[in-house]
Amino acid sequence: MSEVINQIAILTAKPEKLDELVSEVAKVTRNVQEHEPETTVYYAYSIADKNEVIVVERYTNQAALDKHRAAPYFQELIKKAPALLAKPLELKTGNQLLQDSAQVARL
Repeated sequence: MSEVINQIAILTAKPEKLDELVSEVAKVTRNVQEHEPETTVYYAYSIADKNEVIVVERYTNQAALDKHRAAPYFQELIKKAPALLAKPLELKTGNQLLQDSAQVARL
C-alpha cells in the first residue's frame, strides 16, 4: 500500500520579486486543483515581511508527486525560480500522519 506524502516548501523571494513569485505560485495552485486529483492538499500563503511563500502539499502516493513535478506548469515555475528566489527553496517531506490530529475535516 502506498503512503501519503506531505510536503512543505518554503520559497524566499528576492525582495523586489515577491509579488511575481506569489503570482507564479498561484498559477501552479490553480493548475494543480484542475489537473491533479491525486494531490489532495495544495495551497500557498505568503509571509510578506519575510519575503516568503509557503506551499503546503499532500499527495496520495509517489506517483502523484512525480506527476506534479513533471507537469509543465510546475516546470515553468522551476525555470523562473532562479530569477525570483533569494536562496534555494527549503523542502520538508514526511509521510507519518499524527494519529489524533491529521484527519480533521470541516464542511
